Amino acid sequence: MILEIIDVEHGACAFIRTSNGKKVMIDCGHNGPLGWRPGDALVNAGHYVLDRLFITNYDEDHVSGYPNLIDRVSVKVLTRNWHVSPQVIRHLKTEDGMGSGIDRLVNTIEHYFTGGAPAGDDLYYGDTTFEIFANPYASPPLGFIDENNLSLVVFVTCGNHRIIFPGDLEKAGWKMMLQNEQFRQMLKDVTIFIASHHGRESGYCEEVFDICKNVQAVVISDKAKHYQTQETVPTYRGHASGFYYNGELRRVITTRSDGTITFNFTGQGAFIALQKTGT
Repeated sequence: MILEIIDVEHGACAFIRTSNGKKVMIDCGHNGPLGWRPGDALVNAGHYVLDRLFITNYDEDHVSGYPNLIDRVSVKVLTRNWHVSPQVIRHLKTEDGMGSGIDRLVNTIEHYFTGGAPAGDDLYYGDTTFEIFANPYASPPLGFIDENNLSLVVFVTCGNHRIIFPGDLEKAGWKMMLQNEQFRQMLKDVTIFIASHHGRESGYCEEVFDICKNVQAVVISDKAKHYQTQETVPTYRGHASGFYYNGELRRVITTRSDGTITFNFTGQGAFIALQKTGT
């Protein structure tokens, strides 16, 4: 399995190619200064079908490239927090306004991806499996009524490695997730931790790392000095054992400093390659 954490500035987008050729994307932000958009990138690489798209958060920075994606490639399966209806998404966005990505997403949920709770799909992903969790839409303490704590959490497992994509989950949302024993068991084997909320302090939950003891690297997707995300780097560094890259032990990797980050998972483990531009 090859995993790319793509440099989309203060946004989110990851692309996965499994051992049997399936193509999966987790979020679909874009990079304006670089001119990188997910649909264009897939087509330029010869990919006209996306087997599965996960949307972890209903904020624009997670879906800003969605119109380009849905216009250029065929998306087989859309997976999101199934507790949240299109009407609720519109309500949640009344304060911030509906960006073009969210607006297009809601439209396709209403007219194309119309299913309710996810029943899975009939695709076999070779060496890769996916598990999802989501908090319910309800008034606290039964659930949440804000986008961040309604984030879809996606676990991606390949061999001895497990990656967690928690969207923009905040501390209260993490704590509700931790009440789920299956979620706690999944956390135990996480080796690559994608920092919640782009590494902002609000997305950090110390109790998570009381369980998550096998982390090798923390990845932060953001742009330079945005929302003080850099202040969490020392904290996250203390939770990771590190990967060696070019003779240097790296515990925290950021798109703002390293650009697009590629993990290549093999039977012998995993290695990373860093590059300065999106692919």
